[in-house]
Amino acid sequence: MSLAEPVPAPPAAVTTRPPEEPKSIDQPGPGSAALRLPPALAQEIANLHPQQRQAVRHQGNLVLVAGPGAGKTRTLVARVGHLLATTSPHRGVAAITYTEAAASEVTSRLRTLGMRPGRRLASRTVHSFCLHHILRPYARFTNVPFADNLTILDDTQTNQLWAHAAFEAGLPVKDKPDPLLTKIRRLMAAGEGLQDYQHQYLEAVRGYEQALINRGGLDFDAMPGRALAVLRASQPARDMLSARFRHLVVDEYQDLNPVLHAVVTELLAAGVQVTAVGDPDQTMYAFQGADIRYLKELHERDDFTTIQLTVNFRSGSTLVAAGRGVLGVDRGYRADPNQEAPGTVTIEEVPGDLDDHAQRAVDVVRQRIATGVPAEDIAVLYPGNRNLLNRLTAALRAADLPCDMERTRKIPSSPLADFVSACAARRLAGPVPGPADPFPPTCGRPTGGITTPPHAPAPRRRPSSAVPTRTVRELAATWHRHRQAVGITLAEETPRSLARELLKVLDAPEREAPEDDAAAFLDHLIAHLNIDHVADLSSDLRDRQAPQALRTAAEDGLTMAELAGGRAPGRIMLTTYHSAKGREFSVVVLPGLVDGLMPFYFATRGLSSRALKEQRHNFYVAVTRAQDEVVLIVGDLFTDPYHGVRHSGRSRFVSDIITHLDNGSG
Repeated sequence: MSLAEPVPAPPAAVTTRPPEEPKSIDQPGPGSAALRLPPALAQEIANLHPQQRQAVRHQGNLVLVAGPGAGKTRTLVARVGHLLATTSPHRGVAAITYTEAAASEVTSRLRTLGMRPGRRLASRTVHSFCLHHILRPYARFTNVPFADNLTILDDTQTNQLWAHAAFEAGLPVKDKPDPLLTKIRRLMAAGEGLQDYQHQYLEAVRGYEQALINRGGLDFDAMPGRALAVLRASQPARDMLSARFRHLVVDEYQDLNPVLHAVVTELLAAGVQVTAVGDPDQTMYAFQGADIRYLKELHERDDFTTIQLTVNFRSGSTLVAAGRGVLGVDRGYRADPNQEAPGTVTIEEVPGDLDDHAQRAVDVVRQRIATGVPAEDIAVLYPGNRNLLNRLTAALRAADLPCDMERTRKIPSSPLADFVSACAARRLAGPVPGPADPFPPTCGRPTGGITTPPHAPAPRRRPSSAVPTRTVRELAATWHRHRQAVGITLAEETPRSLARELLKVLDAPEREAPEDDAAAFLDHLIAHLNIDHVADLSSDLRDRQAPQALRTAAEDGLTMAELAGGRAPGRIMLTTYHSAKGREFSVVVLPGLVDGLMPFYFATRGLSSRALKEQRHNFYVAVTRAQDEVVLIVGDLFTDPYHGVRHSGRSRFVSDIITHLDNGSG
């Protein structure tokens, strides 16, 4: 199997080991005659698809290729649990994700599977892992700049430093750093070649790094960059990390930049076994240095086995075929044979400009809501085009259709804000164990196939909109760590005593509904726990600003569902292809599908094969967010602000889908 080339169709799995079948709760384990798994974990593994089960039980380094809807998270969590059960009780597993929510989800799901790993599991974001498990314990033994009182800077401060560094290097000053500077910075930290970049950019990066050191600050990219420097400088650091963590499981490996990949390979060389989970067709951050060659590099190593999950449990056969049409190659992905509903691809032709695309999107949304699809289970996705976004926003506003836009009424990104969000999720769900989904499902069947208006499918199911619910004990332990980090814990204070205080808020009578305003609950929680005081003492500027940022979001109408990390009931989602990654919706509406806009290219220039491939991957991600229906709004023209009306025809990606489905490939 090549991660850069078409996969022969359809491979059941790509591996060097035959599939294993479930045996019993007592499973063979390394170094012992039998391994006793927690019953819930053993049952979970037995219930997995054979490909998933094979990946979970594999012993040794692993590349796990997981396409859309392949049950990646379920497989990853089960593998982490199995690794913990098959590893010495004196060693552990590091599970690395890209978001705090994903990291918390791993821990929460393991708890439901009967696992209580404690300190043996480090479920962290990549930045948090580098900060807490490499820099803080080991930087002091090297010359890498790091001090206990380092301040984590926010975006405003880092943007100012970048602007000054760019000015000093003779580059244009912008409100936000040029993505090329970020890419060069990562290549520089990883020690990769920089001969293709202008010296002004290199000087700007060096100037920014020095400014961080002079200020005694740290930003997100500095965490893995300096962590890598520590690993390369200190053999004892590598040995101690290897002794603590027998296994490293890394999610979304296709989006790793050179620094993070170098951290992984350093740990791999130190004896840590690595599981790399990703999908080469869903890489979307090449402009920041992400490259599928890093996943391919592991795949090609003799000490790695590659397993591919080829069954899509999210979408029916027609939608899976539409994804194949976008890619132009067959990766071997097939719909779950137990999925009766094939899903629907609907083509909406519009004669005019982007205003017509926006109005048709509004009409589609209204029609789907009328058929019973919850508004919050509909997404209108656009390819980052400002003109299209402005027209969509105006049309939705004129139609009085509530929507959530990217960066609108969002909770801030910080550990303290994540704790508040988790408290809101627990408040909505009630005592745990409790309802797995505080939002009731809707039922129905999509019609299937490729359609043109006015046909519309009914929703098949309603996925959970909230983050996984954590127990009060887990929340109390997290709150205790926050208080310890700022030095305000009392002698008699324990997670148990904090849990009693949390219960006074989280189990108070008159529980809110998901659609209720979050302001009252938020104010009560912040006041009861004195969160403002903890925030004021934090060295993380994001945490310092979190209480006020949460209050501001609440003033803008933040609902309890949103505070809990979910979707606001009654509001459709309007966001970019990039920001939709990792999500799923019953209905996905894609307006603006005109060549030159998607894929984007200037009227006076051609489209390079690399740019075409990147945009094909972006569109693939957008199409594969759909559970029941994807609506493709296509046209022949659009107005370019620089070149006037462009009659470029419908998007070639839509033509690829139609051709693929017309050839009977659904």
